[in-house]
Amino acid sequence: MTAVQLDQVSKIRSLKIMFSDTECDKIPPEAKNLVQGMTKKLVNSLHKAAIFYDENKKMWRTTIIIEKGGTKKRKHGAKTEEGLYNKLYDHYVGPGTLEDIHALWAEQRKEEGLASATLQRERQRWDKYLARTDLAKRRIDEIDNFRIEAHLLRIIRENSITTKELREIRFLLRKSFGYAFRHKLIPVNPMPDVEINTTGCAPAQPKLSESRVYLSNEIPAIQKEIDTELRAIPHNTTALAIRLLFVLGLRVGELVALRESDIDWDKLTIHIQRTEQRMEKGPPRLVNHTKKKSPYGNRVLPLGESGAAIIRQVMAVNRDYGFQDEDFLFLGEQGKRIHIRAVDNRIRKLCLRAGIDPVKSAHDIRRTVATRLYRNTHDIELVRKFLGHSDVLTTWGYIVDIDAEEEDRMRVVDALKDLSGPAGVSAAPAENAAMADIFPSRSNIIAFRPSKEQRHQQGTSGIGGEAL
Repeated sequence: MTAVQLDQVSKIRSLKIMFSDTECDKIPPEAKNLVQGMTKKLVNSLHKAAIFYDENKKMWRTTIIIEKGGTKKRKHGAKTEEGLYNKLYDHYVGPGTLEDIHALWAEQRKEEGLASATLQRERQRWDKYLARTDLAKRRIDEIDNFRIEAHLLRIIRENSITTKELREIRFLLRKSFGYAFRHKLIPVNPMPDVEINTTGCAPAQPKLSESRVYLSNEIPAIQKEIDTELRAIPHNTTALAIRLLFVLGLRVGELVALRESDIDWDKLTIHIQRTEQRMEKGPPRLVNHTKKKSPYGNRVLPLGESGAAIIRQVMAVNRDYGFQDEDFLFLGEQGKRIHIRAVDNRIRKLCLRAGIDPVKSAHDIRRTVATRLYRNTHDIELVRKFLGHSDVLTTWGYIVDIDAEEEDRMRVVDALKDLSGPAGVSAAPAENAAMADIFPSRSNIIAFRPSKEQRHQQGTSGIGGEAL
């Protein structure tokens, strides 16, 4: 097709999808006529055989070439001229390829207010595993569950993907076919019938526990750097925001969305009720937790004297320097609300200056707070509510058990020491002493954590897609 014809196809398809959500008798006649006129014009540019009314058969007729060179032809007919043109449109254009439909779904997805990181991750998955493949180029109404299964098995065979990555690929396919089915572009959705054996998937590579939380020797180091920065730049409330993270364990989007009016000074509590979302296009926006799929983020947390002191210091800086942006707490040098990126960049600089390598993130602070809270309470439900999770199984993922890992290694060494002979036995005390020197930097993280089976027994059914 020419560029002009492809543009016509795009316009017709968009109109047909728009009308698919509307009852037929409620579509204005002029709108129907517009679509039919565009369809007729497009078909006439693609179809070279004559279209005529057969008086004998009492129907509209034409001939379609079904093989190149015109060696095979097939007669087509319909009771009305409109019906015949619709049949010819389906023959030459159809509902579109999987790639066409995915593009339409992806465009609609942008309007759902999702974070830009989510949209970018989905786009990268599509580009890597599905874009420009035979499956993506095929008409969507010609794709059945067997073709999908064959493509997914090929991805598993040719790429070292984990089951999580496979789920994300299947999500894109499920949403694309679901979009086509809802808009009546395909009669049947093949995705529910897709069955894949995941034994060929690569195992997920676990992150080192030490890289997921701030160790006991790193916390005073980064706090010292915060003090140094505040002495050099007293009006730097971003540094104070990071200090508050170590008290409340908030998501960084929740942190930058805090307002002075969220604080109850009589009870020394703070209401966490909104978060910042990065958008695909345009500046970040604030979203109320109550408007999201999971309302569990909407919670009231105790500030304590330490949290209250930090916020009083922030408010004093804003007052002394004349910073004001509505009611927001954390403001930059221009007096405007800070964003997620400002906090992320500041944490990176503080880690580098504190000698924390590799650098850690705001979310690692959140895990550190969760781990410390569980260590001191052994109440996972309390930690779940504090973090704003809907599912306690998600919360368990935040409890980093470094001490238990060290104890397991020591138990293995102790159990097998006799097998190495006299040299092994004599080396054990030295080894134990060396390990003891290491422990202080890794201790005080957690004292106890139930087994995986116990965690699942305590878990809830959960709500998918929550922010962590």
